[in-house]
Amino acid sequence: MGGTKIFVLQMKDLIRTAVFAVLGLILIVLLVVLFIPKSDGAQAESSLYIPGVYTSSIILNGEPVEVRVTVSDTEITAVEMANLGEVQEVFYPLFTPTMNDLASEVLQYQSADIVPVTDYPVTADILRQAVSSALQLAAATGE
Repeated sequence: MGGTKIFVLQMKDLIRTAVFAVLGLILIVLLVVLFIPKSDGAQAESSLYIPGVYTSSIILNGEPVEVRVTVSDTEITAVEMANLGEVQEVFYPLFTPTMNDLASEVLQYQSADIVPVTDYPVTADILRQAVSSALQLAAATGE
């Protein structure tokens, strides 16, 4: 007697089974998201710079003057001139005040891609280019 068998399913049993299946899938997805380790590439993308002190040189009166840029992994922390001798200060008196103005703007805007507000645009542009080349050395993307 191989007759037909009839199954009777109630609607509440079907709904309960569907809800448990959806909850099980959500739990599996949540566990996968939580336990898969984060890649190092995402961390490198959040870093703008390789921390350190980077320099760029300007030749004034036949002598090099260094523009030093100090960076952390996410921001520019200091911009300054080094090795500026007395003779260079006498012959180029605008470099020190222009550098101070430029440094404050670079720190404020966190970029060397600015138009410096100064009465000496040529001097400011020379210093800005030196800061920009030091920041290119510090870039985490290897530009």
